Amino acid sequence: MIKVKIIFFFLILSANLITAQQIGRGSATSHEVGIHDGNRVITVFNNWGVIAQPGNNGPAGAWKYPSNKYVGDVSPLIGVRLPYRDYNSDSKEDTVYSVIITDVDRPGGGDYSPGGGDPWTFQPIPGFASSANLGRSKGVAMSHLPETWPPFWPDQPTWKDENGNAEWNGYFGRGQMNADQESYYMMDDNNDKKMFLNYGFLPDSTDPTRKGQGLRMAVRGLQWSDFLAQDVIFWLYQISNIGTTVYNQVVFGALVGTYVGLPGDEWNDDASYFNIRDNITYTWDFDNYIRPSANPDWKPTPYDVGYVAYAFLESPGNKYDGIDNDGDSKDNAPYFNDKDFEPKILRAGQKLILIDKSTYQRTEFLMPNYPVNVVSLGKEFTLVPDSTVLVEGNIDKNGVLNRNAYDGCDNDFDGIIDENYQIHYRQYKKDFKSNAVLIDTLNPVKYKNYLENVDRKYKMIDEARDDGIDNDDDWSKDPSTGTFLFDENFHLFDDVGADGKRNTSDQGENDGFPTHGEPNFDETDVDESDQIGLTSFQYFVPAGDITMSDENDMWRRLRPGYFDVPTSVRNNIASKGEDGDFIYGSGYFPILPNNTERFSIAFCFGDDYESTIKTKRIAQMIYNANYNFPKPPSKPTLTAVPGDHKVTLYWNKIAETTSNTFTKNIDFEGYMIYKSTDPTFSDIMKISDKDGNPQGLKPLAQFDLIDGVKGLFVPSQQLNELRNGVPFYLGDDTGIKNTFIDTDVKNGVTYFYAVVAYNKGDTEKNLFPAVNSHYISVDISGNFSPDINCAVVVPNAPVAGYQPPETRQMLTRLSGNSTTIPYYEVLDPAKVLDAEYEVSFIDSLINGTPIAYAYRVKNISSGKEIFLKNLHFKADNNDVFDGVMLRFDVRFQHPDSIKVNSDVTHWNIPSEKNLQFNIQIFDFPNYPKGIVELADYALVFSDLYNKESTANLMKMPLPAKKVNFELLNITNHDSVFHVPFAFISNDTILSGGDRIIMATTDQNYFTWSINFIGKDTRIPASGDTLYISIIRPFTVQDKFVFETHSSTIDKKSVADQIDRIKVVPNPYIVSNIFEHPLPSQIKGRGERIVKFIHLPANSKISIYTSAGNFVRTIYHDGNYEDGSASWDLRTEEGLDVAFGVYFYIVEIPETGQKKFGKIALIK
Repeated sequence: MIKVKIIFFFLILSANLITAQQIGRGSATSHEVGIHDGNRVITVFNNWGVIAQPGNNGPAGAWKYPSNKYVGDVSPLIGVRLPYRDYNSDSKEDTVYSVIITDVDRPGGGDYSPGGGDPWTFQPIPGFASSANLGRSKGVAMSHLPETWPPFWPDQPTWKDENGNAEWNGYFGRGQMNADQESYYMMDDNNDKKMFLNYGFLPDSTDPTRKGQGLRMAVRGLQWSDFLAQDVIFWLYQISNIGTTVYNQVVFGALVGTYVGLPGDEWNDDASYFNIRDNITYTWDFDNYIRPSANPDWKPTPYDVGYVAYAFLESPGNKYDGIDNDGDSKDNAPYFNDKDFEPKILRAGQKLILIDKSTYQRTEFLMPNYPVNVVSLGKEFTLVPDSTVLVEGNIDKNGVLNRNAYDGCDNDFDGIIDENYQIHYRQYKKDFKSNAVLIDTLNPVKYKNYLENVDRKYKMIDEARDDGIDNDDDWSKDPSTGTFLFDENFHLFDDVGADGKRNTSDQGENDGFPTHGEPNFDETDVDESDQIGLTSFQYFVPAGDITMSDENDMWRRLRPGYFDVPTSVRNNIASKGEDGDFIYGSGYFPILPNNTERFSIAFCFGDDYESTIKTKRIAQMIYNANYNFPKPPSKPTLTAVPGDHKVTLYWNKIAETTSNTFTKNIDFEGYMIYKSTDPTFSDIMKISDKDGNPQGLKPLAQFDLIDGVKGLFVPSQQLNELRNGVPFYLGDDTGIKNTFIDTDVKNGVTYFYAVVAYNKGDTEKNLFPAVNSHYISVDISGNFSPDINCAVVVPNAPVAGYQPPETRQMLTRLSGNSTTIPYYEVLDPAKVLDAEYEVSFIDSLINGTPIAYAYRVKNISSGKEIFLKNLHFKADNNDVFDGVMLRFDVRFQHPDSIKVNSDVTHWNIPSEKNLQFNIQIFDFPNYPKGIVELADYALVFSDLYNKESTANLMKMPLPAKKVNFELLNITNHDSVFHVPFAFISNDTILSGGDRIIMATTDQNYFTWSINFIGKDTRIPASGDTLYISIIRPFTVQDKFVFETHSSTIDKKSVADQIDRIKVVPNPYIVSNIFEHPLPSQIKGRGERIVKFIHLPANSKISIYTSAGNFVRTIYHDGNYEDGSASWDLRTEEGLDVAFGVYFYIVEIPETGQKKFGKIALIK
């Protein structure tokens, strides 16, 4: 076993080395930009570490509306104290600090090599995004945009699908897209050569080519559209020490450039402050008013201004200090008390604890009765019995905290590093300038008593996300009961393997033990980190009162316990708004070689301070639950088909069959359709919360299951408070549809649609219905990028002479005897092919009767199988393929619905005197119930009583009787055969009250029973026949074919319709409904458009001035379904045309005709 473990260890080590070699080094040539718009928070960001920049590429920290921008810049700061050395070559040990920054564009920003050369900052590592040029805002890899992914991930090169394409490199594991949007990139500080050039410092003794401090940072953005998370964007940072240097003091922070109301000069009346209890800093516009001159696009009014907060959800953990920093230990460990911070005289024989500086291993040391030098954490101390005073982190008589509370040493030799009276016992914070008390709370935390037992372990003290221990004991367990959870195959629920994805047969999958990469263990379990929390805040005025290249000053601003505000703040209250920014930090903590620390921040928005704090606390709940909250069904893929004064929508059914990863059930309930003329859908935000604030979108249409789940969802009191009273309507039991035709549209106008699926929710389990996200991004050029469940569509009339594909055509039968025949309907004319298709069925026996439950479709022309086994077998809501949808009559696809076809069952000679009858499945006590036999029968009569019924049919005590008729199965006219039957009658003459009981040919099953009724009726005789037909469902015997033909152009109609060609609007006056507004980050006039409509396909339009000078040529794109072409009122050279009258000539290639006209452009 030991040998196996050693081999396994070296295999892992080799894999890590290979991965490390594939990850490159940061480069300023790898800059990319992305946009997060997965909920009501919309922001541009980049892969060199700055959020809300570059501002000209997208909204900068916008909320609710892209034009409502709240943030100038947010960037991480990583400060390290270099190892104590003689850096200045003066035979003295020096203390050197380095604070690594980003290449942020802001006042006081930047740190460059002499002469303004290379930025000494974090830079993105190449290989984590597509190399394709996708546009200015689609460069960073994002989960919902596979085109932004690289061919392979440098840190996970094996994460590829069966086709060799990269799978998503997700926070939740391989191919896992739990978030609606997730971004990912890496950067490092190799470009920061400052410490090397100034002091010759190299972070990696094994690689002299690596510069900086040997720090690499992986960054993720996460967004969910769920109402709980709709006002939050999460940012996750993972800092790794990839060098060989031990850093005993590290601090993480962020620099926030406040700018509520940009782009104008609204920066000069902002205010900011902090809340230690909630680990949050926040900003608001002091007068709660955005001047229209500064931002004319602020919505809905200049007075509707909210708050933005920056919250620590996960701060770096300190797994070495021996302190329960986050207060989550349930172990029987001691709490700090007053006496722990009292000075003590060192005595001979006293037990001390020494700490190794590289491993943080504690060892016991007994104080001798003479002076001695000892080394702890790399620092030498001289100890003298009965003289040396041992004390750390205490408050002196003047209320001043001992500076050794944050020097990174164990000054009292109890094995605990930097115990701090203010932080670990009595939280007492005071602003240095105003002397105002910020917080005074007695809240002692636990610690490890090394003096009592140096080797004792506590699971949730110094817990870490890389120690190979399930510290909080929640792997594969029910959080409420602590019992193990199993999946449907009886495997432990979280035992999915290192890649986080089930059924990949990777390392650790189904081995019964937690493995790195699996849920709820180490790096994927947020509880397994001994978090430090918010320890500093500095609000400085003006915003340029900072020099980011000043290492010592930046370190000072980040030191623990440093809380500083301008003189405008008194007793925690801002007296005015001003041009200020702030820094906040969390530290100190050590980071050893090959170790990783994590921190998470959230941008939280709210309409006021209280709602912002509420948003933060909800975000903390989500984070504490490992981002594991109820998910909506999978997003449907929407297709929108423009038509003449209509838009047809259709979407797939994936949402209806996906299991909720949270509830482990399929809880799909329905769909809602949103329609807007604004890509943000802001014009349909008409559902309000209890305070009257618009919070929800009003759907155009809603379809839900017929399951009794309808009306308003009734939430628990807690859910209702979290949602602030926003209602949710579950539907009206309308039934599910996957198509919708909207006829309330105007040709030429751009419409935005979204189809969102939602689940039922569960009041008892405190689960609110979850709804799909939807977004339509707008880049700097005004191009739209819709999510898969969204569409951008412009209805228009088709081209002149347009002949649409035939629709609603019956299929042609090849075989089988089903009662009904399917037909097809065209939904998407542009996708219809010139092709022939074959439709067949897959059936199974239900109570002995073959009934189809799925269908197949094959394109005979190409040989392509469209559907091999389509289970979505419905009347009018089937899957669309090649622009068509099949419609089936499925009323008879169940035995209980199969009966006699009364439309074709009849006597061959009509007469009012004919015997009446009814036919049913045989059902008689003490005998097996008959089965449904799908057949046609004929009861043929003669004048001779020379035929016989079947004696003792299936052990019925009925003898054979002479009759004048025979019963035939005539389903197949080429193979007619007799049917066994029993005859119940008082005589041999068929009359009212008689019964014929039928059976299968092998006499193993009863089938139908014919009961004759009536008096004074004519007795059937020679020449009479009763034809009986049973309704037959679709079965495997049925096969059909049909042909489709794509749309065409009728030349004669083109010639006849030439007079319909025109320009709209004409005259053009200032603007019109066809024009899109500019993206929020661009200012100016916006687009100007006129449209030529009813054009023939591929026509050429030449435009001239009234003087006959050529202006522009426009071509129709050849799309038969859209007979329009737009002119942006610019010349061939791209210049705006002047107002006036212009002439145009439309040349029609199909007929050689020309159409002349004029356009008036009025100022």
